[in-house]
Amino acid sequence: MSQAEFEIIQRYFEESDLSFPKKGVELGIGDDAAVLEIPEQRLLCISMDALVAGVHFPNSANPEDIANRALAVNLSDMAAMGAEPFCFTLGLVMPEKNTSWLQRFSDGLLSLAQQFNCPLVGGDVTEGPLSVVIQVHGLNEPGSIIYRDGAQPGDRIYVTGYLGDGAIALAAIGAKSHLEKSLGLMEENLTKTCKAYFRAAYYYPVPRVAIASQSCQLVSSGIDISDGLLGDLGHITEASKVGAKLQTHLIPYSESATCCATADNRLRAALFGGDDYELCLTVPDIHVEAFERLAAGTEVRVTCIGEIVAGNSIECRDKKGTLLQTNDHAYEHFL
Repeated sequence: MSQAEFEIIQRYFEESDLSFPKKGVELGIGDDAAVLEIPEQRLLCISMDALVAGVHFPNSANPEDIANRALAVNLSDMAAMGAEPFCFTLGLVMPEKNTSWLQRFSDGLLSLAQQFNCPLVGGDVTEGPLSVVIQVHGLNEPGSIIYRDGAQPGDRIYVTGYLGDGAIALAAIGAKSHLEKSLGLMEENLTKTCKAYFRAAYYYPVPRVAIASQSCQLVSSGIDISDGLLGDLGHITEASKVGAKLQTHLIPYSESATCCATADNRLRAALFGGDDYELCLTVPDIHVEAFERLAAGTEVRVTCIGEIVAGNSIECRDKKGTLLQTNDHAYEHFL
């Protein structure tokens, strides 16, 4: 490790509040590896995401925004598995040593790390094109993990929060999307309030950890919506060897999305846009009442948008029952 790399790690990550103490973290930053004590009868759940400048965030994005988004999307994976965040590691690649940028980036991680009691325990810093790689470790009680392969015909399909905001946000902040044609926002309605809302939706998604961990005994399967509802629900149906019927008129949209995008573009954003980091959960009919009651207690909006059926395909029908056709696809790397 070079002296410059050592100083960066020590100043902006080891000596910052990011490496706050936590029971079970026997050794965090400062040696060749972190040392963790996993409690008895708990399972370790690990997820990692890489965010690259120009691909996952604009090159001009603020460092605190990049940091929050990078940690939030990993925490969303913990939520999708019903896991309690435990700690995280960070791999940071940056083109040059910029002390102001580093301080703001470190500060940008802090609030979310403290909110979810998830300290930084190690990582690496090196020179190169700006990239952020975070690995989050979480804990599950045996039998409490939410998998993708448990959906059964008759289960209701629920989503948390609002859908489509992530893709609409990309258009609002001037970033590129994988969708075949522009969402074509109604610029005359894109007020400062709406721009602020979409910026927050993109850089500050809310990991749905609480509702997932509390409802793990009620749901049969789940996934976070990172690549678009249709693609991510498709992972559930494929793993569970079932089909699904979606009622597209029931998909929930935010006020800002309703104001700034047409109905067709809102639907495209929800089905194919991705970057929402909400949860898609399937719930057996016997648990629906308890699940909705639990959601109301967490103050997280949940909406039933369809059901799991026998078969191997996903049908999308509108309010009139008309089968919808589209040429868009969910986000995929290397296309």
